[in-house]
Amino acid sequence: MDTSPKNRVKAWRDKALPGVELLRAEYHKHHFPPHAHEEFAIGFIERGAQGVLQERRERIVMPAGTICVINAGQLHEGREVTEAGWDYRMMYISPGDLKAMLSVPAEGVIHFPQSVIDDPQTLLAIRLAHACSESGDASLLEQSSRLTLALHQLVDRHALRDRRVAAMLAMSGAVKRAREYIDANIAANPTLAEIGEAAGMSPFHLLREFRKAVGVAPHAYLVQRRVEQARRLLLTGRPLRWIAMDIGYADQAHLSREFRRFYGVPPSAMLSGA
Repeated sequence: MDTSPKNRVKAWRDKALPGVELLRAEYHKHHFPPHAHEEFAIGFIERGAQGVLQERRERIVMPAGTICVINAGQLHEGREVTEAGWDYRMMYISPGDLKAMLSVPAEGVIHFPQSVIDDPQTLLAIRLAHACSESGDASLLEQSSRLTLALHQLVDRHALRDRRVAAMLAMSGAVKRAREYIDANIAANPTLAEIGEAAGMSPFHLLREFRKAVGVAPHAYLVQRRVEQARRLLLTGRPLRWIAMDIGYADQAHLSREFRRFYGVPPSAMLSGA
């Protein structure tokens, strides 16, 4: 009989700011495969430490009491550093929603040069905003105010907003077209030839350039996008069997296996926090 502690994950969407998804997790043992989020992942470590392997194979440790930030589109993978694992609270917000919240021009850029930030004041603001959203006892005005102020303080103190950063982070037009084609056809199970045609390059060239720019091969990117979409649909209350069909899986079991690989728990557990 397996008596090892179970991973626990609870996710929800903030009613005051519908574009923000929040998550609270206890991971005792889990390895996140290489992936990137469409959104900024912003949060803090409550217990233990998470080890993260970033682009260019840079290994970092996110210890308890620090803010952790993963930029949108930044390839990374993570796992426990010790047998005790780690607990953390995270929020996910798209670049567009974050810029709109903070009145940053649409053509502007927000980029965090550091993934581990030691700033107790800002961490406290994020902690209070996150707990306020989870409790549901506060008014929508208080929830949105706390989240907005916490994110404003984080960006003001620790982010770069420079056009040169935007140019540095830009990817080629062909890879961008390929990624957009996959995003628009995640349920259609597109072939490499179809994606290459949309991008305007040969299948081999696409494989090489896509991996170089995105960090993973097109098929791995497709799985990642399917799992992210499943998470979003779960938070709307859509039944899992329909979600599996919506995003191109033959059955619910296949989706559940991929979901557990990315999040460490089955889809139903993410809603209950069990």
